[in-house]
Amino acid sequence: MESFDFVQYQGAISEAVARSCQSKDSVKPILQRLQTIAVEAEREIELHPSDRSHIDCGPGCSSCCVVSVSTLMPEGIAIASYLRGQGRECLQQAAERLDRLWYEVRGLDDEERLYVRRSCAFLDEAGHCTIYPVRPLLCRSVSSTSAIACRDALAGKVLGEETPVLMHQFQQSLYESLFSGVAAGLQQCGLDERSFQLAGLIRYLLKTPQAEQEWLNGKRLTWQDLY
Repeated sequence: MESFDFVQYQGAISEAVARSCQSKDSVKPILQRLQTIAVEAEREIELHPSDRSHIDCGPGCSSCCVVSVSTLMPEGIAIASYLRGQGRECLQQAAERLDRLWYEVRGLDDEERLYVRRSCAFLDEAGHCTIYPVRPLLCRSVSSTSAIACRDALAGKVLGEETPVLMHQFQQSLYESLFSGVAAGLQQCGLDERSFQLAGLIRYLLKTPQAEQEWLNGKRLTWQDLY
C-alpha cells in the first residue's frame, strides 16, 4: 500500500467530480462520473498486489449491514433512480421498508444504531443486497477475512467487547479516499457535500421528486427535511 499515493488519488477524484458538476441543468454527468470512478476503483483493487483471495465476504453475508452508512447526495440520487427502475412493486416495497427502518433509527448515533441491530432496508430475505450495483462507496470499503469473526465482533461490540476484524486495508483506504474526493469535488462546485444516513436520505429522495434539482440549485438539507 506504500506505493499508492492516496492523497494524489483523492485530489484527482476531487478535480474529476468538480468538472462533472459545472452544469446545474442535470445531475446525469455527476452520476456518470460517480459510476466511472467506482468501476475504476474496483479495477485498481484488482491490479493491486495485495491478495483478496482470503476475503470471506459474499452474497448473503450481511453481518455488517446493521451499521450506519454515511451516504453522499449523488450516491443517494443514484440509488433512488435505480429503485425507480425496478418497477412499481419493488419501489413500493423498498419505500415501506425505509419507512419502518427510519422510524426506528432516526436520531441515533452510530453506536446506538449498531445496538438496535436493525438490518439495512435494502437486504432481501436471503440477506442479499438489492442495490448492489449502486451501493454506497463506504459499503464497498468494508471487507473481512472471516464472516464469523465479523459477526462475532459486531455482537461483541454491543456488550462492550472489542474484537479486531481483519480487512483488506488497501480496499478500505481506496474507497475512503474516493469518498472524501467526491465530497471535496462537490464542495468546489458549491453543492451540498455533506453525507447523510443511508435510510433517511433515500427515503427523502423517493418522497421528494424535485430533490435532485433543488440540490443542483444549492439547497442544503436540514434535519427537518429527513425527519
